[in-house]
Amino acid sequence: MDINSKQINSTLVPIDFSETSIMALDQAAAMVSVLGDTNKITLIHVIEGASFHTITDASQVAGMDHQHALAVEGAFNRMQSIAKAQNTHDRDIEYSYVVASGKAYKKIAETAEEMRADIIVMGTHGSSGIQAFAGSNASRLIQISPCPVVVIKQKPAKKGCDNIVLPLDLTMETKQKVNFAVKFAQNYHSTVHLVSMSESDEFLSRRLENNLTQVEEYLNERGIATTSTTLNASGGHFVKQTLAWAEGKGADLIIIMSQQDREISEYIYGSYSQQIVNRSSIPVLAVNPNPTLEGLIENTTGTGIYSH
Repeated sequence: MDINSKQINSTLVPIDFSETSIMALDQAAAMVSVLGDTNKITLIHVIEGASFHTITDASQVAGMDHQHALAVEGAFNRMQSIAKAQNTHDRDIEYSYVVASGKAYKKIAETAEEMRADIIVMGTHGSSGIQAFAGSNASRLIQISPCPVVVIKQKPAKKGCDNIVLPLDLTMETKQKVNFAVKFAQNYHSTVHLVSMSESDEFLSRRLENNLTQVEEYLNERGIATTSTTLNASGGHFVKQTLAWAEGKGADLIIIMSQQDREISEYIYGSYSQQIVNRSSIPVLAVNPNPTLEGLIENTTGTGIYSH
């Protein structure tokens, strides 16, 4: 795949021309200056059931199978029209387009890695019934993505984030998502709502309380308003209670780690991250664990490292 400079370090937005994918593009345009290092957005359309090299320019269709060439040209034309419409109110964003073939979630992750994408913003139709247990394209993408993924299921009530929900547990990786909360909260003047599940074990309960206190202090030091809540989610209902509680807070975003709850129960019910993605009507940002940062909260003001 020949990635050009227009696509390096872009925000990557999968487009299937559904209403939800266009909605995700709209949110990506609102988020790009918060999460990305550049004001670049690359649209990717994946044609499943086909096999051709990834196309980064419509002129590259020469020599392709006629049917595939028509599909690629049609996709480029539609993405160009969509981007042009976006540019009427987001003139500072540079758009580019990619058409690929293969399994959608695999090709999106592969493209994100090759273009060193800052983040993927994806609209999803959600899943129900047995699909909720197997995992949607979005939850599959989250597990293999080389960068954070924002999943949007329905049109947010507004642009920006007044209220961010940050679930915390006792895993070493859980604090890594805090800096993403900082980026959003400082840009949008958000309140960050910390939430955890109660622990019956006194030692674990004390550790969890320390985690909550430390993260709250870290956010407060950066001028970010916070609340802290512990839910009594017995019987494995933490996901259900988290979502109900988040809706009650008027949450605009939930920030989770992409791999959690690695217990045998995840093979039956789906992991915590999968359940949040599949069930949440609130946009979700899934952050990938980075082993080199375990247990650390990077000080975004550049004055050191905050560890637990």
